[in-house]
Amino acid sequence: MHDMTWWQAMIGKTPGVVIEGMHQMTCTREAWADWIACENEYARGDRTAVKAGALDYLNTIAVTLVKG
Repeated sequence: MHDMTWWQAMIGKTPGVVIEGMHQMTCTREAWADWIACENEYARGDRTAVKAGALDYLNTIAVTLVKG
């Protein structure tokens, strides 16, 4: 799990790719709520972390790239 600065640096090293846009999405809490509501064994394991406040430290990043 990484922040936008990390992703910009990582993607920026990729030859032939230009970052057109990058932003934090507003769907993180909704997506995690859907995830921990399902009965997947990993989702069940993530419930404890979410209940302990992990969502205060997570985000979802959208990246728009153009291959040159």
